[in-house]
Amino acid sequence: MPPEQSLPSGTITLLFTDIEGSTRLLQQLGGGYTRVLAESRKLLRKAFKHWNGYEVDTQGDAFFVVFPSATDALCASIMAQSSFAEYNWPEELQVRVRIGLHTGEPEPAEEGYVGLDVHRAARIMSAGHGGQILLSQETYDLVDSGLPDKVSLRDLGEYHLKDIEGLTRLFQVEIEGLANDFPLLKTPGMSIPRRSIPIPPTPLIGRDRELLEIRKHLQHDSQRLLTLTGTPGVGKTRLALQAALELTEKFLGDIFFIDLAQVRNTEGFMTAVTQALDLREESSLPILEQIKEWLHDKRVLLVLDNFEQLVFAGSLLSTLLASCPKLKLLVTSRTMLHIQGEQVFDVLPLLLPNPKRLPKLEKLQDYPAIELFVERARAIQPDFQLNETNAPAVAEICARLDGLPLAIELAAARCRYFAPPVLLARLEQGLGVLSRQAPDLPERQQTLRAAITWSYELLEPTEQQVFRRLSIFRNGCTLEAAEQVCSSASLASDDIAAILEMLVDKNLLRQSGPDVEEPRFWQLQTLQEYGHERLEQSQELETIQAAHARYYLAWTKKIAPFLTGSLQAEWLERLDRDYENVRIALEWIIINADGESALQMCLSIRIFWEIRGYIREASAFLDRALQTSKEIESPLRADALHAAGFFALMQDDSPKAEAWLYEGQLLFRKTGDKTSMATILRLQGHLAAAKNNYKMGNRLLSEALTLYASMDNYERVARTREDLAQIAILQCDYKKARQLLEQNIAYLKESGEQFPHPLFHLSTLFFLSGENLEEAWRLSEESLEMFKRVQNRRLIAHIYCHQANILLYTENLTDAQSLLTESMSIFSELGERSGTAMATITSAQLAFLQTDLAKASSLYKECLAQLKIIEAKDLIARCLEGWGEVLVTQREPRRATQLWGKAAALRAELVAPIPPIYRITYGEAVSKARSRLGARNFQAAWLEGPSIEL
Repeated sequence: MPPEQSLPSGTITLLFTDIEGSTRLLQQLGGGYTRVLAESRKLLRKAFKHWNGYEVDTQGDAFFVVFPSATDALCASIMAQSSFAEYNWPEELQVRVRIGLHTGEPEPAEEGYVGLDVHRAARIMSAGHGGQILLSQETYDLVDSGLPDKVSLRDLGEYHLKDIEGLTRLFQVEIEGLANDFPLLKTPGMSIPRRSIPIPPTPLIGRDRELLEIRKHLQHDSQRLLTLTGTPGVGKTRLALQAALELTEKFLGDIFFIDLAQVRNTEGFMTAVTQALDLREESSLPILEQIKEWLHDKRVLLVLDNFEQLVFAGSLLSTLLASCPKLKLLVTSRTMLHIQGEQVFDVLPLLLPNPKRLPKLEKLQDYPAIELFVERARAIQPDFQLNETNAPAVAEICARLDGLPLAIELAAARCRYFAPPVLLARLEQGLGVLSRQAPDLPERQQTLRAAITWSYELLEPTEQQVFRRLSIFRNGCTLEAAEQVCSSASLASDDIAAILEMLVDKNLLRQSGPDVEEPRFWQLQTLQEYGHERLEQSQELETIQAAHARYYLAWTKKIAPFLTGSLQAEWLERLDRDYENVRIALEWIIINADGESALQMCLSIRIFWEIRGYIREASAFLDRALQTSKEIESPLRADALHAAGFFALMQDDSPKAEAWLYEGQLLFRKTGDKTSMATILRLQGHLAAAKNNYKMGNRLLSEALTLYASMDNYERVARTREDLAQIAILQCDYKKARQLLEQNIAYLKESGEQFPHPLFHLSTLFFLSGENLEEAWRLSEESLEMFKRVQNRRLIAHIYCHQANILLYTENLTDAQSLLTESMSIFSELGERSGTAMATITSAQLAFLQTDLAKASSLYKECLAQLKIIEAKDLIARCLEGWGEVLVTQREPRRATQLWGKAAALRAELVAPIPPIYRITYGEAVSKARSRLGARNFQAAWLEGPSIEL
């Protein structure tokens, strides 16, 4: 000990260290060992001095150092190990030190310290390996709450140390970036822990995160009971087995796996535990006391599998934990145990890709569900490969099976007989395809249906009843819906909430989190199918279908007023969540020929259909509802005919629209009131505009506007003004259009509603007039934000296309391309032909600006073919004008001039001039063609235009 140091007294931390294999190094290096020893001492002393250590003794390569602070001793050890790992040792040597720390109150002596604490610290160091830092329980207690970053402590268990009586609990310091895996500690008389864990025949896939979390829980001192819960077939047993296997090297006590699947009472449970522990029955002691006595002072992990049918015996586990302080329990159960100290770990299905938006093939197998399917399929069929052909079917199969490992494994085993697309088709017919026996699995897991039946039969009768009735819902339901649909004469709606909680607790039902304003309950698809089978067997399917339809009919009628106004976005989202239920209810109502209810339901969700872009589906439902209600002659049917005509117009189906609207006019005339007359006029105006007769459309809509205004029907006044504004924009009457739109904006602001439609049309006006492109962009952004709020994808696509047009005129071609791609994708998905045509025209303009003339010409040609089908004359004219500009550049001035002549004739018929924004480039192209052809030939080609076939 250096004479200038005064050793601390009281509670201190003792550090012992030496170089691992120093004799071997001396023999290997000879005289070079002196330099290695000197460098080692230098590194260690630097760490000790930096962290306020007192050097007590040094002998050869060994140090004895003390610290007033346990944390300083730990930091000095970390610094020392890091320094040794980073040092550039000669001849590529690995020089490693082992360090032991213990905290106590040794007695100061003339040459340092004496007492048992000194011997304990030295023995702790001797038990370790080079690069390892070991702590006693006393040191651990002082440093655990304030560890440095990237440092953790691992509990290694209890050991006999040489010449030290009793057991000493040791902990290992783990430092990120340094070695943390070492052989078993070098202690005398160490017993090998007993292991009783079945070895699974196949590797576990896709559960790395879960295994890490489970190990952390079980290695933490305060966590003594961990319950793995989850849906039938989710893989709780397999996960528990793997966790136990991985703990064998870190948990240095005994580990026993106990299968309780066949156990039904507390006596059976205690017998199973006794057999697993290999205890002999002693008549002098009750069996529970024998178990407690054997476990009392032992470090043991019991893995209790399938505890769900023994939840009533949870008090036994509490007794064991209270009596055996070193005991830990890992339990698998389909329901939590509800006992003190329980930590619940919910085992979720495997992660899935979205089957509708699959990633690239090389990324697809990164999803655990897909990886599991492929690996198990290869076990049956070694040449099985995931490829572009079968990948969509594999993804759909895994999604169809909810990512449940058991179901996926059973399905993959069928790949020996069915290609994935065929297997998917068979799965659509039910779960029977997964009934093939798997002899190496427990009986309850040999088919998915058996696994679910196991849980279903553990339910109380009322729980079974609610479980099977819940299968009528799609995409879940609210508590109100469940109470209304699942109740019966023998089961009051007030009882449903408690039963739902029990089903959630038993993992046969899922529930949205507590932070959600309106909690929802839903079944996984596999559970839902099983419940539906049980519902059919119970002969109550028809009754529940009727109750489901009645509820959603009433619900859609109740929420219809909220689908407009300030709460629109919120209620549209609610309807989104329940739309699958609404669709099923409407289907049932139509099939059962309840015409009036079908019309009521269609009209209640008409705005939702329009905003969400479900145009084709809306038309199909309305057509069927109208067919089942032919005998009804009322304003209700007239409104439905109007809606059907409106959706037909949105699909550019003028003949169907005309048929529905004409029938609607006849019904409206029978009522004879002003509202009906105004509606007739508005319908006729819509139809006239759709048939390219803007003059007639304008006159009819103006008359409808006057009638609505006289009745103070401000909502329909606003809608009709918007119709008129759109015609005015097409005819370049921007002053009139602006006046109408600004009136609408003022009205909507005053009424508290959103007003994205007039903002969007006003943006279009500013762009087409060439008046103010900056204002056009600002207004488009403002309306886009509102449309996104209510998820109106159709109009979002229109704005993207409109913004792309603006960007073309500000020469931002890259962003324009991005917007067009998104716009085209949405239009294609919605099947909107006029929107697709508009985006195609803009894409052709973009290609022209990029000097890709062949692509531009091809796009215009493709677009024209589509426009001829829907007879959209204004878009045909715009298409011909743009194509002509390309043809002039391609040195085809005569063909270009003919197209312009045709476009001019169409515009004259429509009374719709070329918008100012397009006139400059159009005029330049026309001048160029006239110059190349000469005035006479140009005039001749122009006059030929109206008669040419497109």
